[in-house]
Amino acid sequence: MDMLLPHELAALPAWLGMLLAITVPVVLALMIGRVIFSLFTPQEFLANAQVGATKYGFIVEIYAVVAALALVGAWDTYQTARDTLQKEAAGLYMLAHAVDTFDGPALQPVREEMRGALRAYASAVAEEDWPAMQAGIGSNASDAAFSRLTRVFLDADGEKPSQQVLQQKTGDWLGQVAEARIARLSVGSRTLSGLIWMLVLTTSVAVIAFQWFFGGGTAAMHYAMGAVIAVIVGSVLLVSLKLAYPFVGDPPLLTPRPFLALMEIH
Repeated sequence: MDMLLPHELAALPAWLGMLLAITVPVVLALMIGRVIFSLFTPQEFLANAQVGATKYGFIVEIYAVVAALALVGAWDTYQTARDTLQKEAAGLYMLAHAVDTFDGPALQPVREEMRGALRAYASAVAEEDWPAMQAGIGSNASDAAFSRLTRVFLDADGEKPSQQVLQQKTGDWLGQVAEARIARLSVGSRTLSGLIWMLVLTTSVAVIAFQWFFGGGTAAMHYAMGAVIAVIVGSVLLVSLKLAYPFVGDPPLLTPRPFLALMEIH
């Protein structure tokens, strides 16, 4: 599987992704079943039923392990990205609430510069970093805005004791934003590798195909069970893809909504 293919599939609109996740595995299962039924007789299926069921159970166990690996890894990617965004947004909101503490006519230019720096950084994240994250590429577009944000808050000179105490806290919040920002920009590099997706796809096709090599009952029942298994396999793949690439898709699992709100600070 090409390294970019999982990203492209995750970027599909939700309705199209669900349609492909159901249609493609089901069509594949029915086509394989049609070929297998044309090559072997019902008697041959019955003779192979016991051995085939045992082997199929082994393949299903392998698929379960691989699917669990993909789902757990994808969930970890999503959870890390979500927590990182929350941490970065929380630090920025605390900085935004700290602005009004620097009150007084003499600090009016400082307050305006603080709000401007917050808006500029939020804008850089939402309008420049985010498209790069959606495309799965690195971005340093918000570096200048973050440097300005850091300089403005660290260089502010408080006049009152409360302002001076709060100024010490702003350093902690800026450190929180910086740590979360680095994690956010690098989350794409921690997603599942192409080799894992290849393994998931291989075991998925094996589960869909191997079920036809043993039998009993009617052909209609085999086709019905094959379609159900294919839907389950396709659903697992779709969920894994969406969780592994939380910034892409229509709609994506994670959006820049907190940063868009910060752009409205006055």
